[in-house]
Formats: sequence, structure tokens, C-alpha cells
Amino acid sequence: MTPKEKAKELVEMFLALKKINPNAITRPYNWQEAKQCSLICIDEKIKTGIDLNGEMFSGFIEGLQEIKQEINKL
Repeated sequence: MTPKEKAKELVEMFLALKKINPNAITRPYNWQEAKQCSLICIDEKIKTGIDLNGEMFSGFIEGLQEIKQEINKL
């Protein structure tokens, strides 16, 4: 899966939360809010990778940063 495909999939997962549980207290209501949720998730994964071992996870982190760029383009 390309970074662009993964970015779109992640945003769409957050949008699907509204359909899965319409009575949830918090959920994104639109594309922009879903993008923000996705960006928060990616940032947290990047921080975790850096905290664990920046060198060992450098390829992983680079991949996440590519996904983050694609989310911003959506």
C-alpha cells in the first residue's frame, strides 16, 4: 500500500466511526476533523518510534512521515 493509499484509508477509518457508533460522545463529523485525528495518530506513532530507538525505526518513521504528508494533501 502506498503512503497516499494508507493516508486515505486512515482518514476514512475515522469517518467510519460516525457510521459505526452514531451515539459516541466524540467522533469526527467531517473530512477535516478526520484528517486531524489521523495526523494526531501518525504524530504519536512517530514519537513512539523515536523514543524507542531512532536509528532502528528510521525507515518506519520515514514511512509515517510520508503518510502524514499525504494526509495533509487530502
